[in-house]
Amino acid sequence: MIKINENKIRVIYLGFLFFVLIFILGSSIRQYDKLGFVAHKYEILRSGWQRILPDGSKKNLDSTGGKVLIKNLIIERQLPEEVPYSLTTLYVRTVHQDITVWVDKNIVYDYTYADIPPFNSKTPPIYWVRIPIRRDMLGKTIQIEFRGRARNAENTLNAIYFGEDLSIVAAILWKSSLQILSSLCLIFMGIGMWAEYILVNRKQGAERGVYYLGLCLFFIGLWMGSQVDSRQLLFNNVLLLWNLEYISLIMIPIPSLLCINKIERNVCQREIYAICMIIAVFDAVFIISAGIGLYSFIELNLPIDLLILLTCLEIARSFYVIKRNEPALFRELTWLIGAGTTMISFSCIELLSFFLNGYENQGKFLSIGGVLFAFQMLHAQGVEYDKVRNEKAKLEVAEKIQSEFFANMSHEIRTPINTVIGMNEMILRESHDDAVLSYAQDIQASGQNLLSLVNDILDFSRIESGGIKLVPKAYELAEMLHDINSMIRFRAEWKGLRFSIIVDEDTPAVLFGDSFRVREVILNLLDNAIKYTEKGSISLSVSFREMEIMEEEDRGNTTERNLAMSCISPDSYLLKNEEPGLDYAKAVELCFTVKDTGVGIKESDQNLIFQKFQRVHTGWHQNVQGTGLGLPITHYFVNIMNGHIELQSKLGEGSSFSAYLPQLSLKEDSIGNYEERYLKQKGERRDFDKGFIATEAKILVVDDNELNVRLVQNLLKRTEVQIDIAYSGEECLEKLKKNTYDIAYLDFMMPGMDGEETLKRIRELEIENRYGRPIPVIAFSSNMLPGMRQKYLSANFDAYLAKPVEGKELEKTLYTFLPENLIRKKSNEEFFESEMKQHSISEDKEEEKILNREMGLKYCMQDEAVYREILSLFRDSSMEKMRELESAFENADYVKYRLYAHGLKTTSLTVGAIQVSEDAKKLEHAAKRVVEGVEKEEAMHYIRYNHNSFMRLYQRTVQEIAGYLQ
Repeated sequence: MIKINENKIRVIYLGFLFFVLIFILGSSIRQYDKLGFVAHKYEILRSGWQRILPDGSKKNLDSTGGKVLIKNLIIERQLPEEVPYSLTTLYVRTVHQDITVWVDKNIVYDYTYADIPPFNSKTPPIYWVRIPIRRDMLGKTIQIEFRGRARNAENTLNAIYFGEDLSIVAAILWKSSLQILSSLCLIFMGIGMWAEYILVNRKQGAERGVYYLGLCLFFIGLWMGSQVDSRQLLFNNVLLLWNLEYISLIMIPIPSLLCINKIERNVCQREIYAICMIIAVFDAVFIISAGIGLYSFIELNLPIDLLILLTCLEIARSFYVIKRNEPALFRELTWLIGAGTTMISFSCIELLSFFLNGYENQGKFLSIGGVLFAFQMLHAQGVEYDKVRNEKAKLEVAEKIQSEFFANMSHEIRTPINTVIGMNEMILRESHDDAVLSYAQDIQASGQNLLSLVNDILDFSRIESGGIKLVPKAYELAEMLHDINSMIRFRAEWKGLRFSIIVDEDTPAVLFGDSFRVREVILNLLDNAIKYTEKGSISLSVSFREMEIMEEEDRGNTTERNLAMSCISPDSYLLKNEEPGLDYAKAVELCFTVKDTGVGIKESDQNLIFQKFQRVHTGWHQNVQGTGLGLPITHYFVNIMNGHIELQSKLGEGSSFSAYLPQLSLKEDSIGNYEERYLKQKGERRDFDKGFIATEAKILVVDDNELNVRLVQNLLKRTEVQIDIAYSGEECLEKLKKNTYDIAYLDFMMPGMDGEETLKRIRELEIENRYGRPIPVIAFSSNMLPGMRQKYLSANFDAYLAKPVEGKELEKTLYTFLPENLIRKKSNEEFFESEMKQHSISEDKEEEKILNREMGLKYCMQDEAVYREILSLFRDSSMEKMRELESAFENADYVKYRLYAHGLKTTSLTVGAIQVSEDAKKLEHAAKRVVEGVEKEEAMHYIRYNHNSFMRLYQRTVQEIAGYLQ
């Protein structure tokens, strides 16, 4: 079977075009001789003429003897008496002259050029005059008067044709055929280049060299076509063509210069742009002058020629500069010099031919040179395209290899980190100790931060090449600040530093932007501050100012500096999306300022800190470890988010980094107290899902890492789903053949048969779930480089989960893909029962003492007598306090319950009953949430679940105090 490819289709198509051309030519030639195009049914009246002198005398005149220029010329001769033609016409060419024709003393034609603006000329154009000759005029005397510019007899007599219409037109057109074809060739080449740029190159972000070259060729072709000798026979409005000849000529220099500028890679851009502006001004003056009739184009020939000369000189100068400063580039552009030499050479030949033969060979040599120049330029452009295509192919191969390397490296490095984060989530789920939970939360936040830093290091090559893509989405500023506070405060306090976050309460609360990158900018700045600060404080200040969204039409009127300081460009990543609600968004600029009391930076070193792999050595911190990538990555992120960063620092006194980041504000809400808003938002979010149970469901988890498998088992423990395990693609297929599962979770990167190949085999085997439908297959992957999401979906995975797997996302896929009849949603009671078990008040401290005497004495100024007195008061008032708490609890009066718990929290801490104080604090906080309506239902369940345990702990405390006082 013949293999069809693009080249074979191209050859077949060209063969078809050749066949069509032969068909058209063959069918036309059949009637060509009958139309008079083959037979020469005309003659050129070069002889038999006499010139009528001003005194009325006559002088013989022929085309070979009259080299002297004659301004006003009157000639006459006798028309032939007999002709073998059926129709006769006289064609006379005038060159910037008016004309009158008499036959036997009767005027048969009179043309006087009218001087009427706009765009009329004071000098008549070159044109052909057609004079019909009737048979009764044969043998009579014809007299022709030319008025205007001087001509010699040769140019006049060689352009008088007598014969049949079609035959004369064919002869004149044939004489100009080379020019006509050349001009059409150049025009269509230019149009083709426009189309190529608009349809192909522009979408690919290519330079506009092709576009300017197309303009240049188009105007050269238009100029050549407008001055063709037979132009009037093709287009009757000779005045328009004559004006078009000059307009197209003055339009050539600017695209020529801009094309050269692109080809020589903007080496001489400043000078070329300046000359383009000068030429544009003169072009405007020329057109206005001709339009109002002040000067005709022909009277402006000299300045137009000077502009052409200036263009040629600038092109020559630019190549001289390139040869002197960049020899390598000059060698690459030798083809352009060859093309220019071709054009200049044929132009010189054209001028020489004009001086030797007048209008006899007008435009022939220039046409040949123009076409050769065009083909040289096209060939050179093709060579450049091939070079670019080859370079692009090499880059694609290199990028593919690099992408595979980073994908493998990403998988190997991130897997243990993912396992740590995943196992830590199990601590968060199952631990009942608030201190342990607090530590686990810090581990979780730091682990995510570590994972992010590893991602940045692995992807730094993408950062350098602009490969990081921003993903804007709506986010809560309060949540971001809370997470930052959780991650940074412990590290700062561990070094003995004070850490604070100061937020302008009017700052918008709900924003739109790449929250992940904004978070990275702030964390990098804070990390840098902690690293270089030994004592004192670190603070993060958040403020904002309003900005404007610049309209598309205002883009050219705004400088880059003003754009960065006052408005968001329509090209901003924030506006290139279809997110709902953005029609009402307002532009704001957030300012995140990180101040520290650290070592500071010398003014001379401040330019180095944003360079990669650079750390400023102050002499105080030679032992500071790091890659030197933190601040360069921060600077990069700030730049791609269309922001800017400022530094103020003095050696020995600390530093202040301010990152200004444009964002969109989506709501009118202000952030207020960010911690209170976070707690409120957290409560609202947690109310939406109370969990579910899927006891009868059965899933298969496939992963070559046992820790990852254990993590998934633990994360899905509370759903009670049945989980089976496979450690390879081959084992997965064997289990799927033997058993029926509702969902398969499949690791994408495994040794041997990877996830993609395993999925392909699953689909080929047509493995189904219990209801006879194709089993849903969900991908696990720690490789989330750009483009991987599309790869997973293109491989026909039903969904994908990024590692470290989040319990919420894992449960979400389970809930989405399991049949509805296998899922039972938890009731509120079941949900709160499971949640309260993790936060209940412990009573397992029977043997331990509740009172902390040292703490109590501390609050009593180390005076035993005062301490015993306080204990007595606490004991004596305990019965009344218990009754108040019980009454408030039974009547569900959470306002009083909060008040009583608050009082007990303080007094119990004063006597050293730390556990009672801590538990009272939790109950107080829960009552506060009930009163404020934040997580109300959950808070009520907490109080109901823990009230009795707290009251028993309170009674034990009173008993221990009584024993101490005896």
